[in-house]
Amino acid sequence: MTTAVQSEYRNLPLDSLIESGMNPRRSFDEASLSELANSIRSQGVLSPLLVRPKGPKSYEIVAGARRYRAAQLAGQESVPVRIVDLSDAQAIETSIVENLQRRDVHPLEEASGFAALLRLEEPKYSIEQIAVKCAKSSSFVAALCC
Repeated sequence: MTTAVQSEYRNLPLDSLIESGMNPRRSFDEASLSELANSIRSQGVLSPLLVRPKGPKSYEIVAGARRYRAAQLAGQESVPVRIVDLSDAQAIETSIVENLQRRDVHPLEEASGFAALLRLEEPKYSIEQIAVKCAKSSSFVAALCC
């Protein structure tokens, strides 16, 4: 499902961003967010959030909810973003892969992400396809989500 997508980089106001309900990450450590907010106060947001258009002036966060929350804590008015047009399937896939690259993802959040891909009607994902996309073994994916 990986295809080249057009993207645009710019700064967007925080109030034009909405967190995705499809993000498998559900828990955010407050101490870690506070540390990130302190870093953002001194250095700014160093890595753009990945967003997709949701309305005329609103964007859904596909990757970067933690940076978004920390920027709010830091009192920022805007953040750098990369805007891409993604289908729901592409957004879920991207969010899962991005979160799996983190060390502190809870296994239930991983399982939730895998299950979301399996529930999609189009495109239809298999356990094997999810495993390849997420660089995990098929048995690991199956054990978490089935």
